Amino acid sequence: MPENVEIERRFLIDGRFERPWVDESTECIEIKQWYLDQKGINVSSEHGAVMYKNKQLVSGLTKEDCRALLQEPDWTVRIRKFDSSCFLTLKGSRKGAAAAEFEWEIERNLAESIVVDSQYPSIEKKRYLWTNTDGFVWEIDEFENNLAGLIIAEVELEDEDATVEIPSWAGMELTYLRGWSNASLARMLTRQ
Repeated sequence: MPENVEIERRFLIDGRFERPWVDESTECIEIKQWYLDQKGINVSSEHGAVMYKNKQLVSGLTKEDCRALLQEPDWTVRIRKFDSSCFLTLKGSRKGAAAAEFEWEIERNLAESIVVDSQYPSIEKKRYLWTNTDGFVWEIDEFENNLAGLIIAEVELEDEDATVEIPSWAGMELTYLRGWSNASLARMLTRQ
């Protein structure tokens, strides 16, 4: 897979039936994600840094990374927290199953200072990591709170044409449908 590109296929799952990804051998991660205002992001080529509303979140970027970051006009900006780790992710516009993606671990206190008492759109979910018989690892997200009952599975691929075995429990493919990204779902809840 090219560096800083995410290629994934996504599927809607009907949770009323068997859930083979939930067993003692499957890793489960509790995740909370906040979607920040894209206009608050500033990439400084001079300092090799990513800022959010005057707070430096990332430093030490190469000139090449800065150029790539500055080329995308419409990043989706996310802070993800799981366990004691926090990550800043910038995702570009999706073209087919692929999108530019940059991700950095950031200091937890810095992440929390941005999202504390915020009204940023957010989601919470449990992510199960399930390995299929073809060796691909699937991430099955069971959403919580206002999205409780929604289950989406995705598999990351090395290239868009990779042959992958789709599990029998995978439902409608969402890969090419707008409005099913985590960011879209979080923003939809905020508008209610």
